[in-house]
Amino acid sequence: MKRTQLNVSIDPNLLQKVKECAMRSGKTLNRYVSDCFINQIEELEPETIENRFNKLEYRLQCIEESLHMDSNESKKTKIFTPEDAKNFNDFIKAIFIKELNRKQYKSTKDAWNDFIKHLNCFDQWNEICSIRLKESLFIEHGDPLSCDEMNSLQNGERCPSPIRTGIINWINNSKQDECCCSYKDFPSQKSICEKGSTLVKDL
Repeated sequence: MKRTQLNVSIDPNLLQKVKECAMRSGKTLNRYVSDCFINQIEELEPETIENRFNKLEYRLQCIEESLHMDSNESKKTKIFTPEDAKNFNDFIKAIFIKELNRKQYKSTKDAWNDFIKHLNCFDQWNEICSIRLKESLFIEHGDPLSCDEMNSLQNGERCPSPIRTGIINWINNSKQDECCCSYKDFPSQKSICEKGSTLVKDL
C-alpha cells in the first residue's frame, strides 16, 4: 500500500504517551497512529445530504409543534373586559359575605385572613393584589380589581384562575394551592364573568 508522510506537531507529553501505548499494544508507532485514525474515522457517521435534510425536518417539526401548543394555550385564556371584571368583583363580594355568615366567623377580619390564605399561595398573586381586593371588599365605593389586573392573574404556573380556585378551596376547606379549573360543581369563570353576583343565591 502506497504511503504518504504526514507531519503533525503535537505536545511532547502526548507523543510520549502515544509511544507508550504503541509499545504496550505491540505495534510500531506508525502502525499504532494509523490504526487510531482508521478507528476514529469509522466511528464517524457520514454527513450526507439526506442526513442533514432529516435533521432539519425534525427541527422544523419540533418548532411547528411548539407553535401549535402555544396557539392552543392562548385560545384557552379568556381576556377580561371591563364588564367581565365588574361582574367578577360583584361575585367575589357576594360569595364572601355568604361564606362569612355560613361559616359563622367571629369577625370579618377572621374571615378575610382565612380566605386570603387560599390566594396568597399562587405565584402570580402578590401583596398589591391583596390590598386591591381588600379595598374592593371592605371600602365603600372602593375601586374593584380592574380588567388589566384580572388578566395579569391568568399568567400563573399552577392555575390560570387563582381567585375562582381560591374561593372554591376556601368554601370546601381544601388544600390551599390545588387548582380547581376543572371543578364542575361551581360556576365557571366564564359564567361568573357573564352573570356576576346573581349566581351566588344558587350556591
